[in-house]
Amino acid sequence: MSADEDVEDDDLHQRLHAMETKLRRLKQSRNGHSDNARSYAAQRNAIQAQRKELQNDIDERLAEQKAVREKGNIQRTRRDGIQEQIRILIDRSKAGRKHHNKAKSKVVQLAETVGDIERISHRIETDGTLSLEAENKMVKKLKNLEAKRQELLPDVEEGARITVDLEDIEGSIQTLRAEADAAHQ
Repeated sequence: MSADEDVEDDDLHQRLHAMETKLRRLKQSRNGHSDNARSYAAQRNAIQAQRKELQNDIDERLAEQKAVREKGNIQRTRRDGIQEQIRILIDRSKAGRKHHNKAKSKVVQLAETVGDIERISHRIETDGTLSLEAENKMVKKLKNLEAKRQELLPDVEEGARITVDLEDIEGSIQTLRAEADAAHQ
């Protein structure tokens, strides 16, 4: 039986050696997969970092673009108000001092109100020939115009406000055209 046991021992020894070799190969394969996983995780993290940087850059550019659009909208509102004021002034100069009571934008109403306030204030301050009654009427009208201006101010954005000299309509038209041209650029 010793020959049979030797054969069996050799057979067991070979099987054991084959299993140990297979186990070693499986461990090496597992370690290789772990190394690959670590490598892929590092690559994934690097790509995520790049994505985050690109996303931040995109967000910054979008914010800049939004600011430019808002500025453009303010410019457009101002330009439209200027062009409407030009049309009104041209109509007024063609029709003399007859005032057409069309529906006007808040920007135009504010510009006209401010122009009237300045004109009346200047006349009250400089015209020494006004009677007390006429001056009181002008002061009352000035107060009404100031109240109207205060009502219009919150509705009109600061950048959209325009100024018009109603005494010099032709000069105002030229000035407004220059401002409208500047707003286009």
